[in-house]
Amino acid sequence: MSAPMGRRLYNLLRIKWSTNITQKMAKSKFEYVRQFEIPDKCVPNCWIIVRIDGKNFHRFSDDHKFEKPNDPRALHLMNTAAATVMSDFKDIVIAYGQSDEYSFVFKKDTTLYSRRASKIMTNVVSKFSASYVFHWTKYFQGEEQHLQYPPAFDGRVVLYPSNKNMRDYLSWRQADCHINNLYNTAFWGLVIKKGLTRREAEARLRGTFSGDKNEILFSECDTNYNNEPEFYRKGTVLMWDKYVYKVDVITPSNKDGAGTSTTKSKGTKHEPQAESSEKSKSAPFKVGGIHTGLRTKPIVVCDHCDIIGDQFWLDHPHILGIDNDDAKPSGEGDSRTGQKPESKVFDNLDGIVEVPFPEHRLYECDANETLSSLSSVQERRTSDSISTSEVNDSVGCNVVTSDKS
Repeated sequence: MSAPMGRRLYNLLRIKWSTNITQKMAKSKFEYVRQFEIPDKCVPNCWIIVRIDGKNFHRFSDDHKFEKPNDPRALHLMNTAAATVMSDFKDIVIAYGQSDEYSFVFKKDTTLYSRRASKIMTNVVSKFSASYVFHWTKYFQGEEQHLQYPPAFDGRVVLYPSNKNMRDYLSWRQADCHINNLYNTAFWGLVIKKGLTRREAEARLRGTFSGDKNEILFSECDTNYNNEPEFYRKGTVLMWDKYVYKVDVITPSNKDGAGTSTTKSKGTKHEPQAESSEKSKSAPFKVGGIHTGLRTKPIVVCDHCDIIGDQFWLDHPHILGIDNDDAKPSGEGDSRTGQKPESKVFDNLDGIVEVPFPEHRLYECDANETLSSLSSVQERRTSDSISTSEVNDSVGCNVVTSDKS
């Protein structure tokens, strides 16, 4: 055996010997208790759905004086907490919420926490609960609206092997939203507008069908249920999309002041032809002009629409993994309305924001701030300009330069 080969064999044996010693030293006589842990890895190739539900929220809503039958502040708070969860867990492709519950659908091939059901469920529930408390004061203000005690949410994990099973689950939850909201609207209509007691209103609605409740609302409460906001009747759908926004871009110039474009377009870089690379490196930086650049950013889109029919899934095939592309950029318009969203300019898109959008609300993915009211969102321009090369080097950036007016 040659000397180099002998040294190599010796080193391998020494490494193996030291590893065995370290493993033996790391263990203790108490480590056997790990054998009692129950493996709970989710079956592969299945949709993982985590549904959370408020605990004793009837009493919680009464103690905190929620408006009846629907309190928009409480519903917006639920949506904000859910958007915060989605910002932390990018494998959630769609979420649906109504009343005091939310369902989060993880993609079929997620490897989050090695698909351990307990880890996924506890992290989602704890994040949602913490976000609910964290954002409380941004929706409920004043001394009478203080959080009197911590809310609690329970959670469960359900697996669905096929796209049809997953769609039927979400359809079930939206149908439940319609049934519950119709009953609550009729119940509180009788209590508030007709002056009935809760027991009398409950007796009045006992044994009635949907048509009966609609007739009671129309004839006795002067309410057309079909005119109620979709926010209440259909619940809330959260999903990922892309939003295009503007930035101010500074184009560097060479020593002679001639503008130099370093914009990348489809992988092509435009180099200056007048000077060599060495000369351009030594040339002092001069501003060649300020241009407008476009960048895309992932956001959570909030919609209140029908998810029982096929049209929603035809408009968003990426949710089911049918389309390999990500969510269609919002700048291309809404496939249902044919409208194009109004362009807005944000400064770094800080926090959760709402902007005018056809039948949508937009939640920014880094959910650190509360939702802005649609009426209070104002157009803002970036205060700090950045170079063209810096914008182009950003991940997922699509820059279009044009002279700034």
